[in-house]
Amino acid sequence: MDREVQRLLAHADQARATMRDTLAAMPASDKAALIRTCAKGDLADLDERAALLVGLLAVVAIFDLSETRGEVGP
Repeated sequence: MDREVQRLLAHADQARATMRDTLAAMPASDKAALIRTCAKGDLADLDERAALLVGLLAVVAIFDLSETRGEVGP
């Protein structure tokens, strides 16, 4: 497997773990506010922590879509 693909796979796995930990520690009201903000596309209004979480979610989503299509994977 290409080293770049291996690096990206490791990054996606780390992003999942970070995302799970962050969401588990986040109060329900903050989760709801984050979902509303993202759904409205108001990403410029996110604080640094929320922006990082959205970025991690994007990494995981892109990876999962690519893996489903057979574009990435072992």
